[in-house]
Amino acid sequence: MPGAVGDKSDFFLSRRGSVAAVAQEVSGVLTEKGYKVIVQDYDIPLGASFVEAMHEAVKNARDLIILFTGDYEQSPYTRKEFTSFEAERLRDERDRHIVVLRCDDAPLRGLLADSVYQNLVGVAEPEERKRRILAAAERRSSAERPQRRRGRIFVGVPPRIAGFTGRADELDRLDAILTQDRRAAVTQVGRAAVQGMGGVGKTTLAVEYANRFRNLYDGVWWCPAETRAGLMTNLAALATELEVASSEEADIEKAAQAALRRLAEQGDIWLLVYDNVASPEEIADLLPAAGARALITSRFSDWSGWAGEVSLDVLPIAEAIAFLVERAGRSDEAGAGTLAEALGRLPLALDHAAATCKRTQMSFAGYAARASSLIAAAPRGAPYPRSVAATFDLAIDDAVAQCPAAEALMAFLASCAPERVPMTLVEGAIDDEAERTAALAALAELSLVKHDPFEDRAPAVTVHRLVQAVACARSELKGAAQNAVTRLIARLETIYPKDGYTNPASWPCCAQLTPHLLKSCETEKADGATNSKCADLLGSAGVYFYGRAVYSKARPLYERALAIREKAVGPEHPDNVCNLSSLAVLLQAQGDLAGAGALFERALAICEKALGPEHPDTAESLNNLARLLQDRGDLAGARALSERALAIYEKALGPEHPDMATGLLKLAPLVKALGDLAGARRLYERALAIFEKALGPEHPDTATSLNNLALVLQAQGDLMGAQALLERALAICEKALGLEHPYSVMSLSNLGGLLRVQGAHAAARPILERALAIREKTLGPEHPDTAWSLGVVAAVLQDHGDLAGARALSERALAIYEKALGPEHANTVMVRNNLAKLSSTGGV
Repeated sequence: MPGAVGDKSDFFLSRRGSVAAVAQEVSGVLTEKGYKVIVQDYDIPLGASFVEAMHEAVKNARDLIILFTGDYEQSPYTRKEFTSFEAERLRDERDRHIVVLRCDDAPLRGLLADSVYQNLVGVAEPEERKRRILAAAERRSSAERPQRRRGRIFVGVPPRIAGFTGRADELDRLDAILTQDRRAAVTQVGRAAVQGMGGVGKTTLAVEYANRFRNLYDGVWWCPAETRAGLMTNLAALATELEVASSEEADIEKAAQAALRRLAEQGDIWLLVYDNVASPEEIADLLPAAGARALITSRFSDWSGWAGEVSLDVLPIAEAIAFLVERAGRSDEAGAGTLAEALGRLPLALDHAAATCKRTQMSFAGYAARASSLIAAAPRGAPYPRSVAATFDLAIDDAVAQCPAAEALMAFLASCAPERVPMTLVEGAIDDEAERTAALAALAELSLVKHDPFEDRAPAVTVHRLVQAVACARSELKGAAQNAVTRLIARLETIYPKDGYTNPASWPCCAQLTPHLLKSCETEKADGATNSKCADLLGSAGVYFYGRAVYSKARPLYERALAIREKAVGPEHPDNVCNLSSLAVLLQAQGDLAGAGALFERALAICEKALGPEHPDTAESLNNLARLLQDRGDLAGARALSERALAIYEKALGPEHPDMATGLLKLAPLVKALGDLAGARRLYERALAIFEKALGPEHPDTATSLNNLALVLQAQGDLMGAQALLERALAICEKALGLEHPYSVMSLSNLGGLLRVQGAHAAARPILERALAIREKTLGPEHPDTAWSLGVVAAVLQDHGDLAGARALSERALAIYEKALGPEHANTVMVRNNLAKLSSTGGV
């Protein structure tokens, strides 16, 4: 029952005003169970001092229940309630606890970061909420441990270093930080940050810990975290493993957060390793709140407040000697001491030196003499210790002595991003396969590269970032850097998918190659042809991000590609037209019609001046501008431009050319929008005839014409004729492209929409829901095309009288459109209006 402020109570509820209803719910659940609860809403009498009342409540309550929201720490009152209780608890002989109920999707930070908590986010069923509230209040495990689908997961962890010795204190410290208080293992989070300079063995220590203590965890997931995009990509892969996102999920950040939420909700304990994090701010919102421990490696020096720190220095001399002796398989401790001191006892340098000595049977003292002369001559100011430069230079020398082609391969790999390099990309380094294989073997034998396949088992190699840095400096000194970058860009141009917009199946390949594309194109090249290839590649990467509806990443790539092209050929050259049009299409998709219009008009002016008013490229620019005018509502102006474009195609290419059919398909919707259904039908029928003759009756472009013609027949009332065309189009697409291709889904969605118009709501619903499910899987839940399907399914639910369901889907569609297209885009406005109508009919 509720208690008076001055009385002893079981619980005091601390909260912000945003969750007042939850406070009453929690109080009701606990008082029903016989507990005494203080809630400020009705337990502090009018006229009383609020601060004094809070003080008494905090002092007299056995436990503090925090209803945690994202704004909880912003209030000085809630901060004082929490900190005052914690201070009292530490002095009190009673068994007192802080209980956290998480009420919105925000991570626990600061002093609350390690608190056991129960999750109410997304839990709507009253009995389940009640169960969770009582479980938290009574400090019981929040969930039954789920039955594992298979054995323990161990993914992405690099190979263990042979002959690892020492670091016992550091491993014990990691164990203490990450596995303390095993009773709270289901929900309590441990975070450890291994910090130190490059080459000191941070990653090696993390690898050893992950292997040595793997049986303490239900899963170990290794995430290269040098870039935020790389970390999110690996967490998105974890989301697939946890079955909370598909491998084709478009929004990797959403998938990453879904993975972290699932870890917090399930009973298993995971270890997440974030390798080479730049700073705490880079991962602040990607740290697990519960259900997992985080092991971070970083050169950043201050992790206090974020994680328990394990500072790593060079090896003590005894451990360095033991490592060299063990790794090289010899008993020359005196020579090992000389070599260890020469290399500054840096683990990374020692590992490579030992590998060389073992392979070549060189003495430790002999290697030390070679390394010392290189160290003395090494330039100052490099971003790595001079012992590292000397060690890797010697290792590369040895590899080159074994296989001369290793020099070129090392320079090529140094030009890549510090992430896994697909073997399909490595193939561009050296044309001769046997020579390339021998070079790769020589580098691998000296531990300069490691074979490290992707999760889908596609072969790849990794190169330590310090090895890359030394190899990059070496290739520049030898004059090999430019050729390496040129070959890298040429290979990317060959293998990087060009269909990232229309083909989700190409996305995994794009994801693997894009970091290397961006690295290779990050600086201006002296060679004009290579610069031009960079512009093409940046445009292709932009198409990939555009296809995934990540417009914020696509836009700077398009802009940079355009800038490179303009600088190379001048602002009026026709080569700029493609870049101008791509950027304009993106702006149009975002609802920036003014910005898009300026670019389209500029592209058209260039075509007319450079190519002439009757060139097919001019026609394409006319059609692009026509679509923009249509979005602005100027249908007559759009039709005039499209008719002019069609006349150009017919004169330049002939009346039966496939591009002529494409022009017809662009004019027909304008004619239809102006109310001339018969005229639109004639255009679509003509386009269909051209495609069937030129490409065949089973070609996907033929299916597109069938789709468009069917919609006109539907508008004319010929529903049976329209259905026959849509079924034929769907059969063509499914056979030629597969059911999950965007063209197939368009046919599926159109067929479901037609059945709805026919009144066959029961038949329409599963078809439209299937189209929605495919789009969610292939494009992701935040893609504008997914939003369109959400709106269509919402309409079907409304037909069935499920107004609440229709409203939920419409609200989700509105959120997607507002995020991707902006609040003023036509699709956003349409869904907002539909929601208003739903509200007026009782769909609240």
